[in-house]
Amino acid sequence: MESANSTAQSAGEYANGQINSFLQNVEDLTKALKDVETPDISRVKAKVKIALAAAKSAVADTAVQLRGHAQEVGKRTDGFVRDNPWQVIGIAAVIGLAVGILASRRSD
Repeated sequence: MESANSTAQSAGEYANGQINSFLQNVEDLTKALKDVETPDISRVKAKVKIALAAAKSAVADTAVQLRGHAQEVGKRTDGFVRDNPWQVIGIAAVIGLAVGILASRRSD
C-alpha cells in the first residue's frame, strides 16, 4: 500500500513539477517582453497573466482533488485486503501464474 501511495505521489509531483516549469517559462517570457510596449503586446500580456492565474488555480485544485481521490482508493483497497486476505492471495497467485506462463512463452 505504501508503494502505491509513494508511486502515485511521485507521479503527481513529477506532473506538478512539469506544469510549474511550463508556467514559470511563460512568466519568464512575459517578463522578457515587459520592455516591448505595443498595444498588441500589452493585450497579449494581459491575457497571459489572466491565463496564468487561472492555470495555477486549476493546478492547485486538481492536485488537491487527485490527492484526496488517491487516499480514498488506498483506504478502500486496504479495507478490501484486510477483509478478504485469502481472495487477494488467490488473485495474486492467478496473476503471477499468468505472468509466468506469458513470460515463459516469450522466451521460447
